[in-house]
Amino acid sequence: MRRLSRALAVAFVALAVLFTASPTPAQAAAEPDGSYTAAETPTEPNGLDRLEIRFQVAKNGRKVKGWLVTMNVVCGLDVRLIQQTMPTMKVKKSGRFGSVFAGTQPDGTTYRIEVGGKLVAKKRKVKDGTLSYQVGLCRRGTDPANPLRWAGRRTGR
Repeated sequence: MRRLSRALAVAFVALAVLFTASPTPAQAAAEPDGSYTAAETPTEPNGLDRLEIRFQVAKNGRKVKGWLVTMNVVCGLDVRLIQQTMPTMKVKKSGRFGSVFAGTQPDGTTYRIEVGGKLVAKKRKVKDGTLSYQVGLCRRGTDPANPLRWAGRRTGR
């Protein structure tokens, strides 16, 4: 009889501990918010083909904003350093985002920049980034089979 009462007491204590212990906190998902930098991949050995991208990801991971694209636009012997802002882009549930920014420069030159990518929130990076531009007669990455490819990573909050 003593064995039975000891076994019941141990079982009761084990159940009490099990039901009163605080649950283990779930692993928090990585917050994707912060500052990101990106560059062309693979980086071309030609310094004239410079491409750098900086942007912010909103705290909820649903917007990419504060874009600054810095690139050399190469057209024959003419090379121009362009710094272009981009509009805020919504991030889909799949992590994909993209937009087209087009207009006319003060000198009358038309431009069109298309950018897109996929935000991988848990790893705090952007993969499958593409960019194409056309500034006047100069273009790069406008062939759908061969856009400029880029990747980015979070560099700060």
